[in-house]
Amino acid sequence: MSSSAPAGPPWRAVAALSVTQIVAWGSQYYAIAVLAPAIAASEGWSREAIFGAYSVGLLAQGFASFPAGALIDRFGGRLVMSVGSLLSALALFALSVSPNPFVFGLAWIVTGIAMAATQYEPAFATITASFGADARRAITYLTFAGGLASTVAWPVTAALLPHTGWRGAYAFWAAVTLFVCLPLHVFLLPKVSGGVAQKQRRPLGPVLRAPAFWMVALALTAGALLFSVVGVHAIPMLQEAGLSNTEAVAIASFTGVFQVAGRVLELAGLSRLRPTRVAILASAFQPVAVVALMAAGTVPGAAWGYVVLYGVSAGILTIIRGTVPAELFGREGYGAVAGAMVAPGIMARAAGPYAAAWMWETFGGYASVKVAILVAGLLAFAAFLAAAALALNPGPKRQD
Repeated sequence: MSSSAPAGPPWRAVAALSVTQIVAWGSQYYAIAVLAPAIAASEGWSREAIFGAYSVGLLAQGFASFPAGALIDRFGGRLVMSVGSLLSALALFALSVSPNPFVFGLAWIVTGIAMAATQYEPAFATITASFGADARRAITYLTFAGGLASTVAWPVTAALLPHTGWRGAYAFWAAVTLFVCLPLHVFLLPKVSGGVAQKQRRPLGPVLRAPAFWMVALALTAGALLFSVVGVHAIPMLQEAGLSNTEAVAIASFTGVFQVAGRVLELAGLSRLRPTRVAILASAFQPVAVVALMAAGTVPGAAWGYVVLYGVSAGILTIIRGTVPAELFGREGYGAVAGAMVAPGIMARAAGPYAAAWMWETFGGYASVKVAILVAGLLAFAAFLAAAALALNPGPKRQD
C-alpha cells in the first residue's frame, strides 16, 4: 500500500470510528466518574456497590475481548461492531431504568460485553485488517479523536445531570449510540470477504509461548490498572486535594487534549521508532505524573503537571496497544492475538475502580490509592523494558 492516504472506504471507516470511539468511551467508561456521586445521592446506593457493578462490567469485557477479536478475524469489524453498538444502546438504556444495584450490575455486565465489541481493540482490529502495513498511521489518526472522549463526555454529562438526572444522562448516551454509532458502523465500515477473513485466522499456541507476549501483557495490565483508577477517580482525587468541583472537572477534562498532543508527537516523529521503544519512553512519564498528582493541592501547578504528563503518555500508549501485537507477531490473526494480549489488562481495569473505592473507604482517603498506582506505573515501565529486549528475538511471527 502506498504511503499516500487512499480516498476509498478504509479512510471513511477511520472517520466513522473516530466518532463512535468518542461515544463508546464517553458513555461506557468516562460518564460514571461524573454520575456515580449523583447515583449514590439519589438512590442511596453505596459507592462500593456502584463501582462494584461497574467493575463487574469491565470484567465481562475482559472475558469477551478474545471472542470478539476472533469474531472480527472471521466475520469482519462491520458485523461485530454493529452488533456491539446495538447491544451498547440496550445496555445503557437498561442502566438508566435500573431499580436497584442488582439490576444495575446486570446491566453493566451487558455493557461490558458491548465494550469488547465497540472500543479500541475491535476498532484497531478492523483498521489492521483494512490497512495492512499502513495500519499504524490509521490507528494514530483514530486515536486523535478517541483521545477527546473524556474531554467531551465529562462536560456533556455534567451539563446534562442537573436537567435530566443520572438516569436521563444514561438514556441520552443510549440514544446517541443507537442513532449515531449503529448507522456509522453499518454503513461506513468495510466488508471483509470470506477469503480474507479465513486468512486472518491462526493458532494462538506459539504466540502464547513467546516471552515477549507476556511481558507486553504485564505492561498493559499494570498500565490498565493505573488508567482505570485515574479515569474513574481523577476528579474525586483532585477534589480531595482541595480543588473545587468546577476546577477538578475542568482540569481533568484536559486529559483528552493532552492525549491528542501525545498522538501528534507519535505522528510527527515517534512513528519512525519501533512501537516497543516508544512504549518505554511513554511509560516512563506515567509514574512522574502520579507523583505530580500526589502533590496537587500543595504544590502550585502540580495538578496541571499531572494532566500534561499523564495525558501525553496515555495518548501514546493507546497507539502502542494497537501496534505492538503486529510488530511482534505479524498481522495475521491480529484480532485474536490482540484480544488475548489485552484481556488481563481489561480484568485489571475491572478491579481498579472498585479496589480504589474500597481503599478510599478503608483507609480514609486516596493517599494509599496514589501509592498503588505509582507502583503500577513503575511496573509497566519495567515490563516494557523487558519486552523491548525480547523484541530483538520476538519468537513466532507470521506475515500476511
